[in-house]
Amino acid sequence: MSIDWSKTLTAEARAATALEAAKAEARVTLAAAVTAARATLITDLPGQSMIYLAKEAEARAWMADPTPDPAAYPLLSAELGITAPDAASLAQIWLNLATLWRSTAADLEALRLTASAAIDAATTLEEVGAAVSQLVQVQG
Repeated sequence: MSIDWSKTLTAEARAATALEAAKAEARVTLAAAVTAARATLITDLPGQSMIYLAKEAEARAWMADPTPDPAAYPLLSAELGITAPDAASLAQIWLNLATLWRSTAADLEALRLTASAAIDAATTLEEVGAAVSQLVQVQG
């Protein structure tokens, strides 16, 4: 004889189990939505994020250097004439891209944290659904 444990649980226990399952699914949905949104904004290659950070650092150093020597800026030198005709223009492009990324990343991070907090705070399935509906902004 097999016992159907679902019938032995109280309605409250079943509701709590359903709520936790919905929250777990919502967290997976949230992670997937943020991953997809970030993927549209980045070059997903091993080490690429480090290169972008190094480019930004070189650009800042170049702009602050009163007499920059291109030999001291290997990433700028390597890209010169490809993305921009001169080092100052290239450095400015890199700084502009870094600023745009931070702004977009901040908006996305705020949305991720807000949705995550709403999921954690949800006490009903409807509240979980409302938290997940915030992701329409990310997926849209």
